[in-house]
Amino acid sequence: MTDLRPLHDWSGPPATLTLWRPSAASMESAKLAPVSPVLPSYEQEQHLRAFRACEQRHESMARLLVVVWDEAGRCDLRAMTHVVTAHLRRHDTYHSWFEERGEAIVRHVLTDPAAIEMDCSTLGEVSAEDWQEHVIATPAPFAWDCFRFGALQHTTGFTCFASIDHLHADATVVAFLMAEIRSAYRAVRDGQTSLQFGPPGSYLAYCSSQRQRAAATTLADPEVKEWIAFLHRNDGRTPSFALPLGVLEDRYQAEYVHVDVLDDAVMAAFESACHASGARVIGGLLACAALTERELAGRLRYSVVTPTTTRRSAPGFRTTGWCVGLVPIDFEVQERTFAQLAFTAQRNFDERRGLAHVPIELVLELAAGLPTIRSVATGGVMLSYMDANFPPRSAHVARELQQGNGRGYINQGMAAQVALWFFRTHRGLSLTAAYPANGTARASMHRYVKTLTGACRQAADALMPTYSHVGG
Repeated sequence: MTDLRPLHDWSGPPATLTLWRPSAASMESAKLAPVSPVLPSYEQEQHLRAFRACEQRHESMARLLVVVWDEAGRCDLRAMTHVVTAHLRRHDTYHSWFEERGEAIVRHVLTDPAAIEMDCSTLGEVSAEDWQEHVIATPAPFAWDCFRFGALQHTTGFTCFASIDHLHADATVVAFLMAEIRSAYRAVRDGQTSLQFGPPGSYLAYCSSQRQRAAATTLADPEVKEWIAFLHRNDGRTPSFALPLGVLEDRYQAEYVHVDVLDDAVMAAFESACHASGARVIGGLLACAALTERELAGRLRYSVVTPTTTRRSAPGFRTTGWCVGLVPIDFEVQERTFAQLAFTAQRNFDERRGLAHVPIELVLELAAGLPTIRSVATGGVMLSYMDANFPPRSAHVARELQQGNGRGYINQGMAAQVALWFFRTHRGLSLTAAYPANGTARASMHRYVKTLTGACRQAADALMPTYSHVGG
């Protein structure tokens, strides 16, 4: 994925739209699926409860992950039908749907993946705005079929897309999803050998394992104590954004800004500067954010949460599902240099990475009786870094992204935090930021992004005194 942008940014000429949706028989099979003893993951449960809260307030929710890529020629509808059906059968997260029973959320699971069949229907010529409306109409997360696949046929080629509710996917797996479908389509269409990614792991097993660990977790566990200490240092909640946002509430309508930060050559210099400091890229970016907050707000201690995948095995990285936890980051800034801060940030990240396996929702459940901890884990600021060259099959996935011009979109809606998403691809480093849709927050974020990108360039400049181009 080259970056993440709001859905309304997508544009293109009129094209013939084909959609793939589950057949009537598949819908009936899903409706009859029995209740499973496997609870939703903490990520899924939080998402479902947040969706219901938005629905009750008549608000839209930023809930869709939409991956888009390009292909040459005419779409072979029969081949693509086979491919998307195989994809849904292959990954067991799609075999579940959820139901509210009182205060509980229970999971239903299709017992036979072969019951899943996708039907295609060609809907005629649509504009970019029409296409966006079809994507937004992807069913909500309490529906089994909260996913859609499609193609926009142009004169010389077609654009493929998958719109999947966040319930079944996280940003880590979106690029792999595209590579899997793209490779499988070419193999079916042309009789070629597709990339041998290997069997995926089971998301149901992931959920079961997570809940088993949670049941054995107590306030006495060192990971929980560390989480609570972190929250305590931030007034009982996750860290706040450094600049004024023009809102007091945690929830707000979000808008986005996107900038290209460093081109590929300068990004390589930035990475070298990180390595020279004893850090990796994530450490360097956290250091730049700390320098930014010191310059703009005089903050001498930096605090943030950063998401990281909780996948640890090759089958895990081939598993479609939501496998992400948060790492709490805080360290002293004072008058330290980039090199000093990058080293400190990296050590902070590495030492606390294991805390991502302890969901913050679980921490708040356990800490419910503590007066110093707030009960809601919303608000604050999150900094994320993703590299397209992630394992497994990194080179294959990166090549598919580049050749297919892969890109990602999210629908606009309510947000509960300021979010900074850094993406690295063959083109370099980009940044997308989400913030409250008002003038105060907009001005603050543009100041913040300008200073943050400047800090990244200055760090790279230490190893590359002159360079020809940076964006932003």
